[in-house]
Amino acid sequence: MRRFYWYIFIVVIAFITSQCANSISPPQGGPKDVRPPEVIETTPKNGSPNFKGNKFTVSFDEFVKLDNVEQSALISPPMKKAPDFRVKGKAVQVKFNEELKPNTTYSVYFGDAIVDITENNPISNYTYIFSTGDYVDSLSLYGNVKNAFNLTPVEGAFVMLYKDNNDTIAFDSLPYFVVPYYLSKTNIEGKFQFTGLSNDDFLLFSLLDQNSNFIFDQPGEQIAFLDSLIHPSFISMPNKDTINADSIVNIEIESDSILIIKDSIAKSIEDKIIEKNSVDLFMFLSPDTIQRILKAEVLVKNNIRFSFSQSAKNVNFEILSYPMNDSLFVEEYSIDEDTLIWHLNNPPIDSLELLLTQYNDTLGTIYLKLDPEKKSARLKKKDKDEEKKEFLTWKSNVAANKLDINKHLEIIFGQPLVKFNDIDSSLLIAGSDTIWNPEFYFSDSLNMKINFPFDLLEDTKYQVFFPDSAFTSWNNIHTEAIDIKFSTLPLKDYGILTFNLQPNKKQNYIFQLMNDKEKVLREELFNKDTIITFEYLKSANYLFKIIYDNNNNGVWDPGNYGLKIQPEGVIYYLKEVKVRANWEIEEDWGF
Repeated sequence: MRRFYWYIFIVVIAFITSQCANSISPPQGGPKDVRPPEVIETTPKNGSPNFKGNKFTVSFDEFVKLDNVEQSALISPPMKKAPDFRVKGKAVQVKFNEELKPNTTYSVYFGDAIVDITENNPISNYTYIFSTGDYVDSLSLYGNVKNAFNLTPVEGAFVMLYKDNNDTIAFDSLPYFVVPYYLSKTNIEGKFQFTGLSNDDFLLFSLLDQNSNFIFDQPGEQIAFLDSLIHPSFISMPNKDTINADSIVNIEIESDSILIIKDSIAKSIEDKIIEKNSVDLFMFLSPDTIQRILKAEVLVKNNIRFSFSQSAKNVNFEILSYPMNDSLFVEEYSIDEDTLIWHLNNPPIDSLELLLTQYNDTLGTIYLKLDPEKKSARLKKKDKDEEKKEFLTWKSNVAANKLDINKHLEIIFGQPLVKFNDIDSSLLIAGSDTIWNPEFYFSDSLNMKINFPFDLLEDTKYQVFFPDSAFTSWNNIHTEAIDIKFSTLPLKDYGILTFNLQPNKKQNYIFQLMNDKEKVLREELFNKDTIITFEYLKSANYLFKIIYDNNNNGVWDPGNYGLKIQPEGVIYYLKEVKVRANWEIEEDWGF
């Protein structure tokens, strides 16, 4: 422990020294105040039993103010009427506007709402505790709320504790119907704390509350929960007044600097104690149990996209405005089937009215204009001579005129194709070689994607050309001339990375290679000790993630509170890996 004190001491001394060095410059009004207000007295005393009256006062060693106290302050157990918070010089007074419960321990958590008036230094996480009974509950609970998918801290989430004290509602159903018995809120680091807890078992639940009613009642509310009851514990925190900071080393230090050192050491010890006794909650958006139509929109002419809260495979579409048959549209579902695109074949109507049902339940009626760019009759007449010919849209997998050597060229069209006009002038140029009428094939069932099966060569320039009207869609729209130019990199510009993966448990896993923005670039599945090699990697920093694929469906799944299923776990490799051109790197990951 003495070595730990020494480390903290050195860090603080370095900071103080830098401040002193800066003071050699012309006077700037003295050093900046960085110390938060300090509590010198509370009335009644913080932690008192047998609380009487309806207010308490906290006095400080300097003038203070309240910063966003309505959003920061939390009271447990929650009250129906918010108390009044008032500043009186160097003191904050809290007055309750409803009768307090008998034999109950209350905690008033201020968060960072109390700051000094000069530099806005907050007294962080200050809590006032009192009891209306003969004793004060003194147990505590600390923890973290993290996003279940990427493990980032979740700020502003309510954390709730429930007692099993309801005779009519099942214990694990309480978050759906009643407000919690104790309430906390996460800070910017995703941390939360409860103090003044009773000696009971609790249901622990966290909620990003959309309507601020402390009840899980909205489909878009993210949640986290512990799947077993939790019992708080007594946690003793260090008292900075007992830390003899000036005796750590034999050196003369100013009294203000000693206070800073004591604060820093006490805070560091406190953080370690909290970390050791913290529980982690993983927040997710629970699957919607009710089918809903989220959005229906015309993307471009002859393309309609429907978005649903669940798989749309069993949704029935009844067309009210026109008897359309299968020859007038085809369907394209997303991978998880919750998004559906209709590709229309020039229906002879300007609008479409649909009735959507599923299992005899009505989802809604939708009205859509089929051509969002179509102008009114007056404007149409005015711009008749300016109308441009409509062409079939397309895109390719070439980016910035480059295509990786391990890929094939692909072209994706905006509508299903019905005809390729086999014109002799289509060609492929690979370096100095020219191939007329290059081979390609359709890689999807709707005839919207074509793939060129030729293998790319390193450090080579390519050109693929199709003349005007080479492709025709099923609504008789043709392509303009297609001219794609790209090149490949030399092999020496790529790196190779090999991972030796060593799980301590045999199960299904998903291994993801990502860029520094966490975009998944490549993905591999495994279920035991394995070696995975990534070739043709460009020089860059890469991140790596493993998903515990518990249900073996090849994707990450969120949890389900109703079924008491936690979200699938994820872990990150502890460091970014720098891949260099023409290098081979090997990493070991045991987990």
